[in-house]
Amino acid sequence: MSTWPDKEAVNDIRFNYLVLLLLLSPLVIFLFKFAYSTPWVPWRTQTHFRKQGIRGPGYRPIFGNSAEIRRLFAEASSKRVPFDHHIAPRAIPFYHRWSLMYGKTFLYWFGPKPRLAISDPDMIKEVLVNSSGSFQKIPFTPLTKNLFGEELVGLEDDEWAFHGDRQPGLQNGAG
Repeated sequence: MSTWPDKEAVNDIRFNYLVLLLLLSPLVIFLFKFAYSTPWVPWRTQTHFRKQGIRGPGYRPIFGNSAEIRRLFAEASSKRVPFDHHIAPRAIPFYHRWSLMYGKTFLYWFGPKPRLAISDPDMIKEVLVNSSGSFQKIPFTPLTKNLFGEELVGLEDDEWAFHGDRQPGLQNGAG
């Protein structure tokens, strides 16, 4: 009697391994993509900006700083509205608090996407004038799209240039 398995048994084992491999490979690919995009890329991004001296609230996997932003909005809404022109703590409480903590330029996370907040006028001008495509506007949410519509605030590139040509005060900075 032979101790070696017959060819049919070996083929069955190979087939079972192949089926198992085909079933598990999408799961393994998903896990690698998830591990790459969720902790690795944000960690690299945060490290890159920290080397340049830009700090901010730490990244929370998947949700970013959304929970803290909601908490700060709820906290600001619960307080009385001050009777002065200092509205930043009420209108954008996360920006107000984090700019006091981390400086005029800081990095925060909206979900898994980093957002760089800047308030230096020269840097803002560079971002607005830059036409290389490195800087993009934050897209409107459905609620803000209803508020602003499809006017100049929401337009980009050629659409903005077309509408800008029709607005007489935009060429010379008046208006």
